[in-house]
Amino acid sequence: MGRAFGSCVAHATARCAHGERARLGRGIMSHVEELHRSLAYAAVAGTLLALAWTVAAVVSGRGGGQRLESFQAAVVGIVAITAVVGLLQLLSGHAPQDQIHLLYGVLAVAALPFARSFGAHASARARGILSVAGLVALALFLLRLFMTG
Repeated sequence: MGRAFGSCVAHATARCAHGERARLGRGIMSHVEELHRSLAYAAVAGTLLALAWTVAAVVSGRGGGQRLESFQAAVVGIVAITAVVGLLQLLSGHAPQDQIHLLYGVLAVAALPFARSFGAHASARARGILSVAGLVALALFLLRLFMTG
């Protein structure tokens, strides 16, 4: 095993000369899959927290300020990192159950920035409402991602 496994280390996910997948490749991919899942749960939690905070800011009329905007940006960052990890899985041959999962991933990354892009010259209240709309869309895309993953 030592020699055959050692020759496969450079090709962690490729088939080895002896016909078995390298153990290293399986181990790495299980960790990547777990990372993707954990980041997805973090994205859901962050999205729901950002949505609640943004709704509270709009209803109160005080706005959320820079901290809320930074938190929303962090949520988008988590979603984007999750998508990159998913892309790594795809490139290594681990496709999602349903191919539409890929479309939902792109839409999830773009939802909040797209919604906020319409508020460049709007009032604080209008920007808040656009952020709520973007976060609702993001939450729905995340739901679909869990259903198609």
